[in-house]
Amino acid sequence: MELTFECPNCGAVDRTKNAESANGFVCRQCGHTRSAHAGSMTEAGLVHCPFCGTEKLYVQKDFPQGLGLAIVIAGFAWATWYWYQVRPLAAYTVLLGSALLDLVLWKKVPDVTICYRCLGQMRGPDVKPIGRFHPFDLEVGETFRQERMRVAELRKKQAAGSD
Repeated sequence: MELTFECPNCGAVDRTKNAESANGFVCRQCGHTRSAHAGSMTEAGLVHCPFCGTEKLYVQKDFPQGLGLAIVIAGFAWATWYWYQVRPLAAYTVLLGSALLDLVLWKKVPDVTICYRCLGQMRGPDVKPIGRFHPFDLEVGETFRQERMRVAELRKKQAAGSD
């Protein structure tokens, strides 16, 4: 399993291969070391995040959302231009082509499992046991986003107090 994570010390994005067997994660930017949470992978697959240990994970397609949005907007703009030229068959063909491209990408692009707490991304064949993790849940995501904000604010206050 490959793990992409953000260093809690310097904020640099780093990745490591074979995260399930790693003893710790080292940031190549600042050298900060964080110990791995043991038992993240079992025979059934991924159980919890190896970086922070939380069991709250979600699944999404491993595809840039901006590129997907650009494809949809380009298809819509192209179809609108054909519609303006009073060529409805061409407009519908473009819309159908965009939908088929979206379907092919959806089928071909693999899933990535993401941790709500640390936003670490886990890739690999065993990271998504069928039915274990679900798509993003806004309520859970907002809970962890607010937790990250409170921790950052607390660290800022502690840093200001130590100066």
